[in-house]
Amino acid sequence: MSCPDCFSGHVDSGKPLGRIEKVHGRETYIAEPTDGKSPKGIIVILHDAFGLPFVNNQILADHYAAVGQYLVYLPDFMDGRPAPVELLPVMNKMTDHNDSWLWKPWYFFQILVNIVPFIYHNRLGVAWPKITSFLQDVRSSDIGSHLPIGIAGFCWGGPPTFRLASDRADTRTRDGKRSLADAFFTAHPSNLSIPADIQQVKTNISVAIGDDDVALSLEKAKKIESLLANLPGVDSEMVVYPGAKHGFAVRADKEGNPKSASQAEEAEKQAIAWFGKHFARVKY
Repeated sequence: MSCPDCFSGHVDSGKPLGRIEKVHGRETYIAEPTDGKSPKGIIVILHDAFGLPFVNNQILADHYAAVGQYLVYLPDFMDGRPAPVELLPVMNKMTDHNDSWLWKPWYFFQILVNIVPFIYHNRLGVAWPKITSFLQDVRSSDIGSHLPIGIAGFCWGGPPTFRLASDRADTRTRDGKRSLADAFFTAHPSNLSIPADIQQVKTNISVAIGDDDVALSLEKAKKIESLLANLPGVDSEMVVYPGAKHGFAVRADKEGNPKSASQAEEAEKQAIAWFGKHFARVKY
């Protein structure tokens, strides 16, 4: 099950710079390197619960493109059924202990009628074929066949990121010759099955987590770190951000909480550095 913090946080006041168009049959936000530079790689974002329409996800894609010099795809893997952004202030009020309890039943009702359909339509079993099909098409495309590919998964996108870092028939190209991606990063993943999801990793993965994450406790995070460290041939890292809550890498209060804003920026740097490290190792 998803946690309350999966549907709470803040909306970025910035303006996205990219565009939305169909890519391999899916509505996709596209961010490209600035000044017409050639991309050093492709990043596919496995978004959080708020999906493609969420401005924060789009701005994050812009940052990856500008700073890392990547072509970034943010596809709609929810077929137009993400959690509505309007749910953010409702969840914030629901979890605010200073808000009047008289309104809590109304908040709860609004949350329930939105979250139940979201969970049903966007469970991993439904989303997984959409994700792998898109990546197979990216990998076999003209540009994807000669550029390294990275996966950045957030919250809802965390479990499929771990699965993509495994070595199964459905995480490889249709001819079975190549993996669908070369580098993997995830921040505050939710709904992980521990140890199963961790033990399947065969390549590399970088994890960013807050030590105040209600979806993934510090104890579980340390367990994940230990499991990854003992997997043969797997390059891994886990960075724990003090005081950071679930969703900090995407839904931080950048205007009202300088520390949270700084940690979100550090998580971006962590991802970009990881992609750069592993993209440099890719050979064709």
